[in-house]
Amino acid sequence: MLVVPAVAIAWLALLIEGRLPSFLHRFLGAFLRYQGQVTAWFDLLSTRYPDPLHTGEHPFRIELPERPRQPRLVTLFRIPLALPPVVLASAFNVVLSIASAAAWFVALALGRTTVGLQELGTFCLRYQLETQAYVTLLTSSYPRLAPPEATTAPE
Repeated sequence: MLVVPAVAIAWLALLIEGRLPSFLHRFLGAFLRYQGQVTAWFDLLSTRYPDPLHTGEHPFRIELPERPRQPRLVTLFRIPLALPPVVLASAFNVVLSIASAAAWFVALALGRTTVGLQELGTFCLRYQLETQAYVTLLTSSYPRLAPPEATTAPE
């Protein structure tokens, strides 16, 4: 997997320069976007098949900041700072798995999933992706439980 060495290189580049090199930002951003689309499709949050080339608008898209400057001291201690959100994201992964299994059974019975299951799944996936964006150094924004002002609604 190329993401782990890319994050290691990104960490060193952030410590030296204070921002990600553009090629690493594009690579890690594309990885995170595609992973979000695959997870949304697999967990019945979106009916749209993942687009690996990002050629069209996907209903479950992720907006990333354009190579922001990041504090070097926070970057130096990113791994210990990321431990609480990673643990919480792992718990949300379990919740997302249970919600997607429930959505599958509901879809078999009703022919569609419920809004509540989709909102729960979207909340869990959003937090996981924010955590991953923080861990992969795409943003210095700490993952938050409160949803942002404008959220992307799943299809």
